[in-house]
Amino acid sequence: MIQKNFFNAILLLSPLLMGACDNSLKEDKRNDEEKIIEGLINSKKWTYTKSEGVYHVVVQPSYGYEVNYGDTVTFWYKGYTIQSPVLVFDTNIKSEAVLAKLDTNTRTLEPVRVIAGKTKLIEGLKRGLLLCRQGQKSTIFFTSDIGFGDNQVGPLPPWTPLAYDIEVVALNGRGIESEQNIIKSMDLTGYTLHSSGLYYRYLLDSSTVRPLSNSVVYGWYSISLTDGTVVTQTPGANEKVDLTGQMPEALRLGFQLASLGGKITILAPSPLGYGKSGSSKVMPYVPIVVDIRLDSIK
Repeated sequence: MIQKNFFNAILLLSPLLMGACDNSLKEDKRNDEEKIIEGLINSKKWTYTKSEGVYHVVVQPSYGYEVNYGDTVTFWYKGYTIQSPVLVFDTNIKSEAVLAKLDTNTRTLEPVRVIAGKTKLIEGLKRGLLLCRQGQKSTIFFTSDIGFGDNQVGPLPPWTPLAYDIEVVALNGRGIESEQNIIKSMDLTGYTLHSSGLYYRYLLDSSTVRPLSNSVVYGWYSISLTDGTVVTQTPGANEKVDLTGQMPEALRLGFQLASLGGKITILAPSPLGYGKSGSSKVMPYVPIVVDIRLDSIK
């Protein structure tokens, strides 16, 4: 068992506790609780995504690998209620346990290690982990129908929507290992490792002027696979590129690294490219090459 205390036993075994109840009641509860969650998120002016009933808020972003089904995930967490008075009912973080006056003698205060999508967890937490990244701090929210449902669990009343703060500190899986082996086999002589995890090399660094993250730039770019297969590219020179738009992070960061009038080439791992899901032209866990020329900045 991951932890020794009562709540962590429930954390693991909760799927066995979900009793049968009227589907219409579940739906009514879920709708009411979603309004509560969305009201809280909107009041904080947070940006969120929603997947399979789980709301995901990025507290501290990361360019790390995304958690995928079957990956080994090691993480810190804090579970709590979202309605006043807020109750922290479980955590593996000592400072949070002390603050919440939880028994620190009966719990293992160290990161939890699970197999994503396979280890028995509260359903909302199981789904929420698959929205997180290595090195990222996140908060996930979910309704009681994928939490403890109509069960009274310790001080938690039935139909309680929950929140979990999560920090993934270690992550590994077949896709990650395969891609890392590809990158290790490549000759990256002359490249510099960026803090985001991409490798870059200046072909022409002609000035000290560089774009900001919200800049509109004009130039040319090409995204290709490591074998030279072109994925996408601008149709011509001096094309407008809005760095606040939808694009692989490698492209956005590449333009910010490029100098005005300069050229840069980048090798980027999949978290900065097309990720664990890939695209119609790029398989999952495949690094990409990005070539950029920056003509002007507006």
